[in-house]
Parts: sequence; C-alpha cells; structure tokens
Amino acid sequence: MTTINLDDTLLSEVIAVSHQKNAQEAVVKILADYLLQHKKEPLLFEKLRVVDDFSGEDVDALFIRNKDIA
Repeated sequence: MTTINLDDTLLSEVIAVSHQKNAQEAVVKILADYLLQHKKEPLLFEKLRVVDDFSGEDVDALFIRNKDIA
C-alpha cells in the first residue's frame, strides 16, 4: 500500500468527475483508465509481423535447393 498526499480540493474534484463513492475508488478508477489509454498495445499489423532479424546466411539458406527432396 502506498500513501499519497493530495490537495483536498483536487481530490473532491476527482471524486465528482469520476462519480465514485469515495476518494480511494475515484483514484483507483482514474489510474486504471489512465493505464488503459496509455499502454502501448501493438497494432494488429505488429502482432502479425514475422520476425525479420535473420542473418544473411539464414536468408540465403531459404533459397538453397534441397537435393534430397524430389
């Protein structure tokens, strides 16, 4: 548990804006909302992206024909 000192006027405004019952619920709600807005969620394209940190030899190996396969 962390203790934070806040100005009473600011805290009253936070409670009013957040429509919560008390200061603790208001601060928890606002911090949770803040995190949701500012988390760096990767874009769908980034989630689907293939890792491309291959070395030159790895790329060359993709184009070598395997003579054992007919």
